[in-house]
Amino acid sequence: MRSDKEALVEALEAIEGGCRAVGVFPLETLSRADSQALLARLDKLDQKLVALQRSLKGRLIMTAPRVSA
Repeated sequence: MRSDKEALVEALEAIEGGCRAVGVFPLETLSRADSQALLARLDKLDQKLVALQRSLKGRLIMTAPRVSA
């Protein structure tokens, strides 16, 4: 059985793999409309990643152990 940490690492590796695949895709094979759709979709994904980062940072801050002075 896979641990939560292993599942997280696998998910991050899938994202990285997808980024590499998109990065080497031969864009000249796309029509102008498809190129614009690709850019729009990448923009939406970027917005989702930014929102995810903010959410995770907030959760980490809320669960961080308190340090007393």
